[in-house]
Amino acid sequence: MLTDFQKLNYDQLDALLHTDGLQSKENLCSTEEAHQKFMKIYPKIFIKKKPILPGIPEKRTIGVHSCNFCTNAVTAEDFHNIHFYLNKMKNPDRFQPSFPKSRESVQNLIKILKKIPILRTEEEHEAVYKIMKVIPDINEQLSEEQIKEISKVVLREYWVKESTVDASQGFYIILRGSVKPQTKYYKRLIGGHFISVPPQVTSVTNESNPTEVASSDMFGVGCCFGTLVPLPLKKKHDVLTVLTEENCDFIKIPSINYLRVKEDIAKHEQQAKEEVIRGSPFYQNWPMIFIFKLTAQLKWRKFPTDYVFMEEGEISKYVGFIKSGHGNAYRIIPALVKRPLGKMAKQMRQVFIGQLHRHQSFGETSVLLQTPSTYTLKAATPVELGVINATDVLALDPVIQMLLLQIIQPSFENITFEDLKYKYINNKKEMEWRHKKEVILQETLFYNGIRPGLGKWLHTHFEK
Repeated sequence: MLTDFQKLNYDQLDALLHTDGLQSKENLCSTEEAHQKFMKIYPKIFIKKKPILPGIPEKRTIGVHSCNFCTNAVTAEDFHNIHFYLNKMKNPDRFQPSFPKSRESVQNLIKILKKIPILRTEEEHEAVYKIMKVIPDINEQLSEEQIKEISKVVLREYWVKESTVDASQGFYIILRGSVKPQTKYYKRLIGGHFISVPPQVTSVTNESNPTEVASSDMFGVGCCFGTLVPLPLKKKHDVLTVLTEENCDFIKIPSINYLRVKEDIAKHEQQAKEEVIRGSPFYQNWPMIFIFKLTAQLKWRKFPTDYVFMEEGEISKYVGFIKSGHGNAYRIIPALVKRPLGKMAKQMRQVFIGQLHRHQSFGETSVLLQTPSTYTLKAATPVELGVINATDVLALDPVIQMLLLQIIQPSFENITFEDLKYKYINNKKEMEWRHKKEVILQETLFYNGIRPGLGKWLHTHFEK
């Protein structure tokens, strides 16, 4: 039986049918010679598919492109990294950023950038920010806050064909046109690392000036060159220079603007750290020199609802200053619980004892004295904390540690075991009374034929 629509060689089939000596009406048995010939020809009547062998990939050179979305290429480091492909499957949009490709989009962006930054509207600042966010060289070097501020001060530069652009005092993103690198290095990262043109591109050099490059590769729309941090005077000449191959439009981030934005953000962050520490009543009268010691170690962290900051009976891992949100504090007590069959069993239960709000702190006593916490603290809302790790607290100057122990008062230390039992009993009574009221109300409504949500008792205006 033929399967998968196998193709036949009809010449071989015809030769098989005309083999002399095969069994037929005249011959009751096939001869041995005819049988051997039949078995030899039979496999040849089926045309076998030629196996397709895997092709040998061509050796390709890797172009110089600072933006991954310009070439849609995978770097050598990511090629064997399974996490790269898993992330691409989970979130494909992340690897296909919406850099303006249409002529109309580029024209609109250029129109915005032609205005001086102070005359741009909030919508225009937001449009520039979205473009900056999808440029890998920008996104990898700067924080989100820095990108948002820098997008408000970027400029547009226009260069005619065959112009030499010195990028030693700014970072450039190509909006329109293309450029060729003229020096060995075309880009410098914030850490000080220079990015050079690959060897296959710089194989031909100018003998009179070794720093110049006869480059055969070009950078197109979306690619970057230059530096965010200005170069020192010694390195300023003959470094980070490109030649425009056509009329070009660039987004330029002047190095001086980047340094100013960086300084402003650092200043605002320092003020926010001082505010969150001084907001606590225990730190309001501290000398600024001691506050600076704490702010140097403080880091911002965000936590979701129900995150446990401290557990009762364990040493706290950090000192926390609440910037936003609040947390609930609980203590664990043994309590008698009624089982389904009416038996009473002793179990541990959490009792709510209070809350910690904005401009309050926790964990100082537990960290400094290395004593277990007397309560469990859990986030009641999304919380942003200023956190100082326990190792950093213990490494502080002994004078600061002594001052902390003198002024800090442990939270909820006045709550006794009797208070906890009283709170637990009241909570249980309130829950039982609420349940009992609900049962009585439902029975009364049912007795009088009232079925909320059905028939004439369906009130849509209440649902709205």
